[in-house]
Amino acid sequence: MQPWKISAGLTAAIAGTAFLLGGSRLDYLAPFWGTILAEHGLALALQAGLFLAGLAAAIYIVARTTGLADLGRRVDLAERSVRRGEGDAGLENALRRDADGDWE
Repeated sequence: MQPWKISAGLTAAIAGTAFLLGGSRLDYLAPFWGTILAEHGLALALQAGLFLAGLAAAIYIVARTTGLADLGRRVDLAERSVRRGEGDAGLENALRRDADGDWE
């Protein structure tokens, strides 16, 4: 898995959670949303975008620093070597059954 995929997924999950948890706490502003968005909508959108970009960048840096950048490539390499028969025979058989659609 590439770090940018991890970053994008976690950022979406955090933003969605914040929206679901925080949105219900702003009910008292319901009569004023039109005015708020008309006067401050562009600034709010810009700040939210910059926050999400910063959060995504921070998660990306953590993923790169902890070595998650190479994890997907390593797993793919290990799977290809097992499929060629250079690894665990039981895992090779399980992968072959999975490819054939024989799920038990």
